[in-house]
Amino acid sequence: MSAPFRVLVVDDDRLSRLTTSQQLVKRGFESESAEDGRAAVQVLERAHWDVVLADLRMPHVDGIELLQQVRARWPQTEVILMTAFATIETAVQAMQNGAADYLVKPFQIDQLQVRLERLRELCEARREVAALRDLLGDRDDGLGMIGRSPLMAEVFRRIRIFANHRAPVLVTGLTGTGKELVARALHKSSDRAAKPFVPIACGTIPLELAESELFGHEKGSFTGAHQQRLGSFERADGGTVLLDDVDDLPLNIQVKLLRVLQEGTVTRVGGDRELQVDVRVVATSKKVLAESVAEGDFREDLYYRLRGLEIELPRLADRGDDVLLLAQHFLKTVALLEKRPEAHLSVEAANVLRGYAWPGNVRELRRVMESADILAGGTEIRAEHLPQSVPKQRRKTGTEPFTLNLDAVEGVPLNSLLERFEDAVIRWALERADGQQKRAAELLGIPRTTLQSRLGRGRHE
Repeated sequence: MSAPFRVLVVDDDRLSRLTTSQQLVKRGFESESAEDGRAAVQVLERAHWDVVLADLRMPHVDGIELLQQVRARWPQTEVILMTAFATIETAVQAMQNGAADYLVKPFQIDQLQVRLERLRELCEARREVAALRDLLGDRDDGLGMIGRSPLMAEVFRRIRIFANHRAPVLVTGLTGTGKELVARALHKSSDRAAKPFVPIACGTIPLELAESELFGHEKGSFTGAHQQRLGSFERADGGTVLLDDVDDLPLNIQVKLLRVLQEGTVTRVGGDRELQVDVRVVATSKKVLAESVAEGDFREDLYYRLRGLEIELPRLADRGDDVLLLAQHFLKTVALLEKRPEAHLSVEAANVLRGYAWPGNVRELRRVMESADILAGGTEIRAEHLPQSVPKQRRKTGTEPFTLNLDAVEGVPLNSLLERFEDAVIRWALERADGQQKRAAELLGIPRTTLQSRLGRGRHE
């Protein structure tokens, strides 16, 4: 619920100011009164007021003088002047000095309310813009990454703790969440930062060349091997190897990778010497490796070797206002590349970005902002500049997939209620996935093994 809109009524006519203030309170505003400009300044010094409603003619400090003081000392406070002696000249003078509006006495309370409601909307919009600018102006990128949410704070904490350990780090998360950035942050913040960082996209290496790519080969070891080649581990000696999407490695390569992790040695294809390497391994996976182990697609011994130190990246949709920090970062990047001023998000566009689910995570957001920047022509990004794939309707605050009605309930058997709720949700997921447990687990955001243990209780048959 928003805070009450506060209106200070300033008038030397006692009956007029008290009546106006009382009527405003009845209409839902918060209101007090002051007998002249000097008294009004004292009230303004004690607390914030959204609007000052001041009579033009008052002793000591008149309405124009009060208006000037308010604009100078409390610029976020709006001023409406009122007078029984209206002329074009006084109206012009009031507006030139920064008055938000002008009322001629006597006036109806409905007239005043219309003006105040308009100012309320203006003030709320200004507060949103200020909050947005404040948020986007603080870009603590934490190790080369953008984020201030609690989930990302935990990621940054783990990066700093794990940085100088030699043990492998397993980075997990959905596609597009920024797993390679975590690997690079681990390397840059470690004592290996001056040594090579060698990324390997495991899913793009041809099967027949995977061993050579990782461990190297000797001249003549196979057709086309015209000269000796150092593998990724040798090239990264003293530094870090990133095994991006390690779940894509074939099983025969997984066996040899396990030996590298255990012994710290590699043997080139066609070679007979074990070569010592000092390499820190960071592996990323887009899959739940425990499920891949259960399905026979990933070696269990390698899995346990990799999983000692783990960092799980959250979905973008779970990171709150990080989406705005990232969006503005991408706009700044485009502006630097194009050598022109940086575009900025409007409040409306920011609300749309906040409300979208971002199935493609950070990678999708980057493409959306690049597209919006083109449509906006490098100026303000408004909601209509966002692609059609991003719904323009803002998600309602507090909207949830279920609601509770406990008004008439005297007590709740929590354990049985939780079991019934879990049954209903799992049944929904299984129906949506046509009985496929793997797909149902994905819908629930849990490993398939966890779903299977729930099903093993026998309540979901």
